[in-house]
Order: sequence, then structure tokens, then C-alpha cells
Amino acid sequence: MLIYDSPRFTVRLLGWPVLDGGTCMGTKASRAVTRRDLLKMTAAGIAVAGVASVGLPVVAQERKRIAIAHPDRAADYFQGFMNSALAEADKRGYEVLQSFSGMDPQKQLAEVNTWLAQGFDALIVLSLDANAMAPIVAKVHEQNALFVSYANRIEGEDGFIKWADREAGALLGAYTAKHIKEKLGGSAEVGFLTATNIQVVTDRIESTREAILAELPETKFFEATALSAPDALKATQSLLQAHPEMKIVICCTDDGALGARSAYQNSGLGPDNVLIAGFDGAKQNLELVKARDPYLQVSMALDIGAIGRRVIDIPYQLWNGGPESETHVLQDYTLVSHETDEADIDVILSVYS
Repeated sequence: MLIYDSPRFTVRLLGWPVLDGGTCMGTKASRAVTRRDLLKMTAAGIAVAGVASVGLPVVAQERKRIAIAHPDRAADYFQGFMNSALAEADKRGYEVLQSFSGMDPQKQLAEVNTWLAQGFDALIVLSLDANAMAPIVAKVHEQNALFVSYANRIEGEDGFIKWADREAGALLGAYTAKHIKEKLGGSAEVGFLTATNIQVVTDRIESTREAILAELPETKFFEATALSAPDALKATQSLLQAHPEMKIVICCTDDGALGARSAYQNSGLGPDNVLIAGFDGAKQNLELVKARDPYLQVSMALDIGAIGRRVIDIPYQLWNGGPESETHVLQDYTLVSHETDEADIDVILSVYS
């Protein structure tokens, strides 16, 4: 049976001497062995081959457990994401632990520590406080488990899935600048609904801002903090009270875009040339864009089904020596707007069926 540790490792085969960064059967190791090397060694079947060659028993492995610390169950895309992850886990024979901590960083940490006490083989984390993750990474590795970052990069991670956020922001910024030029006379006040403590959010918003300024350097921006629809409703109402001529609101999430849309509908302001945009590819947003809603015009859509499959496949690839392109994944966006063909929108929506 192969046992490994990180960052300094120990490997033990049943009935064999210990390999501890230096010797194996009395022979000096030719080089330092990294955590990734160990995973590749395991995939190559060294443990099994070694046991079989000396006639020692092979210990049956228990069903692997993957804990998915994705706290935003209220997000419209969440169920499509989780359905895809569960289907992939079932195919691989893995058990999945789901998060119910909500959007409170302290509750997320408490939940992860509870999982650590119960034991798991891989942890996928959408961190609400990246700065608090270092002790968690250490504890995960102490238990010989994998730490996989979701959306945010975390130091010490074994793998990650992250979105091409800056590229998406550049696309959305260029689209927004075109809208301002063609429909608003080249000048506009732009509202941003953002959150400063989440890397994926700041990458989305800052790259959008940069792309707009590259085309329209005199553009004025106003910000408020909001991720969810209820918070975005309140934030947009405040923005519109202060800036009633504001026609554009860029939201860091699709859920936030729904709240911004409600604020415009409740404001009594007309929908003429309003552009509300969000990120994620949530079901309701895509359906509204497909229906040519006068307020909500853009969703920067991720392939939610592919992401759900990836959070299961990345640990599988790490355990089985997969290439880095399959363990360190940058997921692209699709800009979905009123100009997008309905059949293409239906393809993205299919994960919600």
C-alpha cells in the first residue's frame, strides 16, 4: 500500500523499508521527489507492481471522497453545476460531500474543518477568504489529501480550475464601449457591482474597466458591493438615486444582474438603451437574454456542465498522473448577447435540463 505525505513525504509498501526522501531498499534516491512525482509514481503502478512482484497482499482501496466547498447554493447556476459533478463522481465511483455553509467565510472554514475531522481524499474550494486558506492547505496535505482551488488560486494547491476572467472582462468591456458609442452618444456613467475580497470578481471587473477606458477614457465609473440578487437590488437602487442617468450596470455575477434588473424595473426609468451584464451563464439570465429582455442584455457564460465534470476529473487526473493541462485548468467564457443565435444559447442551457 502506498502512503505519501507533503511537502516532505514518506512512502511505505507493505513489508518494504521506508522511502523518506532518500533511501529505498538501501539505495540512495537519485533526486528529490515532489508531491506530483509521487502521484505519477502511484499512477504508474509502482506500488501495485512492487507488491505483486514479491507476492505481498494488495490492500483494497476504499471509495474516494471529494469534498466540494462551493458555498453559493443560491446561485442560479449551482444546481446545474452540482448535477454535472455528481454524475461524473458516480461514473468514477467517488463520494461527494456538498457545502451548506453559505456565504460566510467563518462558516466555510468551520465546515471545512469538520470535513477534515471526518476525512476525505480531495478538497475543492471556492474560497471566500483566500488569505485564510494556508492552514487549511497544510491540514489537507497532512492527511495525504489533495487541495484543488476553484475560481481563486491558492498557494500550495495541487491543481486548480479557474476562469479566463481577464479575457472575459476584455470582451465585455469592448462590447460595452461599442454600446456606449452606438447608442449613448459616446458618453455614459457606468455602475459596477463588485466585491473586493474575491480574486475572480476583481479580475472580472478591473479588466472590464480597463477595456472600456481603452476605448472611452473619459468614462465615469461608480461602484457598489453586491454579489447576490437581493444585495444587488439595494445597491443598484442607491446608484440610480445618485445617478438617475446611469444606463449601464456591469455585475460581477449573473445573480447580481438579476437584482440590478429588478431595481431598474422598480425605478420607473425607461429601458431605452439600458445594458445590464453579468458573469457566470446562469439559467434565468440566459433565458432572459434569449428572450431579448430590454434590461438584461449580456451574460458572460461559462460551460457549467464542463466545470462540474472538471472538479471531479482534476483529482482523478492527479491521482492517475494526468498532464498538467488536465490538472491546472483555465476555463473560457462565451459572450452571450441579444445578437447570439438562440440555438447556441440552448446548447449552454442544456445542462439545466
